[in-house]
Amino acid sequence: MNNNNILMETDAGTSTETLRFNVGGRMHEASWSIFRGKKGSVLPKMEELKRYYRPEKDDYYFDRHPGLFVSILNYYRTGELHLPLEYCAPIVKIELDFWGISDDEIADCCWANYSEYREKKDALLKFDSFLSKEVVEIDSLSSKWERTRKIIWRGLENPTSSVYSKVYTFTSLFFVILSIVTFILHQNPALEVYPNDPLWAEELLLFGVDNETFHKLRGDYWRMVNETSIEEANHAFALQHPSVKVINFVCAAFFTLELIVRFIFCPEKCRFFMHPLNIIDILAVLPFFLEFGFYIVNPTATMFENSVFEFVHILQIARIFRVFRLAKSYTGMKVILYSLKQSVPEVALTVVILLITMLVFSSLMYYADHIDNPDSKFPDIPSTLWWAIITLTTVGYGDTYPSSPPGYIVGSVTAFFGVLLLALTIPIIVSNFMLYYSYSKIRPRKKSKFKETNDLVFERIDPNEPKILSVSLNGDARPVSGINAENEQRM
Repeated sequence: MNNNNILMETDAGTSTETLRFNVGGRMHEASWSIFRGKKGSVLPKMEELKRYYRPEKDDYYFDRHPGLFVSILNYYRTGELHLPLEYCAPIVKIELDFWGISDDEIADCCWANYSEYREKKDALLKFDSFLSKEVVEIDSLSSKWERTRKIIWRGLENPTSSVYSKVYTFTSLFFVILSIVTFILHQNPALEVYPNDPLWAEELLLFGVDNETFHKLRGDYWRMVNETSIEEANHAFALQHPSVKVINFVCAAFFTLELIVRFIFCPEKCRFFMHPLNIIDILAVLPFFLEFGFYIVNPTATMFENSVFEFVHILQIARIFRVFRLAKSYTGMKVILYSLKQSVPEVALTVVILLITMLVFSSLMYYADHIDNPDSKFPDIPSTLWWAIITLTTVGYGDTYPSSPPGYIVGSVTAFFGVLLLALTIPIIVSNFMLYYSYSKIRPRKKSKFKETNDLVFERIDPNEPKILSVSLNGDARPVSGINAENEQRM
């Protein structure tokens, strides 16, 4: 067997012989001179290279990726590291680490494709950490109260943790939807009662209006009917249907109880009042108790003098924001909110570009449309800003529009830039959403696979009797309970 292929330390500085490399079953040949004095932890290091020499084959054998080795050899030949597009970036990273070549050596033309994976990897790690914040670990060494608190808190925060959590989530969402629907419909005439309806009298008596006040109100109502019209009188003395009051009371009671329970079992009391959903719940419940207190003090004032308590009614709009509770129950909503949060730089860039183009084209439109056109619909530049933003966003209400040939030209260019602006910026946000959404779909499967691997049990056959080891991911093996000490020693 010819062993001339192995490098000798004495001629390492002058050898030009051809070296034969078997990489993953594929043969390659290269001159030693292309490696001498170059970067790398294997090929340029003679002592390291000798470890892989096979005298019987007269070659150097590496059980590595054969396709990428071509790029490694070309790097030593040309000084530029170019990568095939068909190889996944993590595989490239593993191979570069093995051969001791920094990824900073990658050529500029290939860098974008390679670096994209690192950016996505970092982004997905942050996203996974964001989703994992909801997982509450139960420590068996904790006190009974701590374990109970964590179990209940996990049920409140994680809708899929148990059957009871799913029931609670469904109930909570039902009351959220019911509360929003009643808020939207509470001013609908079909849900109002008037003094000629028996329910009107029942509602007044329900809230403690005495007979004298009741008859006075009815007299005022009929007096207003005679002086104005029955429509105006009905509008002035209308009350919500009692069923709406009952629904609001039940919803407020449920959300109050839920808020108290969540506060009791929350692990961090101070941060509880800083969470956006908890702030929304407090603001949504507060108007009910304020209005209820006013009813007790002066029922008629709260019923018919609405302007005095307008601020209470304004606070009720917080009930609409309870719709964001869906983000806790549906992964898709979490992904949307997280994608928007991570896309803040892109959104800010879009707003800045929109403002610049809006200022430019509103100024151009104002002066262009006033050329030989006294009937221009743009009295000044500030009012033209409205037209510019509506045109750039491709909404086009049509309330203001150019009315001269120069104005038509500017309007056409503005519309074109609006389409171009949206086409360049919106896909960035969509790309972020698709990245996180696709990962959220495979994440449960990855977690399940991790659990199966972590709980993997290997059976090892001994000449005398079997031995069972539970092997964890950190490489530790421990006997499963029930295996006697004699077997452990034999193993």
